Amino acid sequence: MSASAAPKGAPAKQLSERAILVVDRDDVSRTATASILRRLGFEVIEADSPRAALSQARLGTYACAILDLNLADMSAFEVCRRLLARSHWSWTPVIFTSSRQPRLDLRVSMQSGGFAYLPKPFRAEHLMAAVGDALASRGSMRQVKPNREVVLARAEAAAAASSV
Repeated sequence: MSASAAPKGAPAKQLSERAILVVDRDDVSRTATASILRRLGFEVIEADSPRAALSQARLGTYACAILDLNLADMSAFEVCRRLLARSHWSWTPVIFTSSRQPRLDLRVSMQSGGFAYLPKPFRAEHLMAAVGDALASRGSMRQVKPNREVVLARAEAAAAASSV
């Protein structure tokens, strides 16, 4: 497991405002995503399972989370639901990734509270754009949840472009 939970009673680790949680059971994919984000100056916390992700979520507030849909033991949609149910996560944008069926996964991702969807393999610039949009949504308009129809249309366009 690439992420470990803090021992009970231990003080929570102080996360920066640029902390991103990356959850993917595939080591190569998770490491590549984390590497891109670190080069951009983000603090990246990696988790290889839903359990590790939920443990890491207790450590503090993240700028956003990136969840791969191919998780074991619990669906990424359930992980997202549990994350967003926490008061300090309620406005945290969740970006889903997957190499499965982009059109179906895209719709379910948005309906599950996802902010964006990136079909794999994705380019670094697509990841940067999704994260940039996610961070922008946390700014002065934080009281307003993202317009799901606009996000869905943009994600469908990205999925169509990646399948060409």
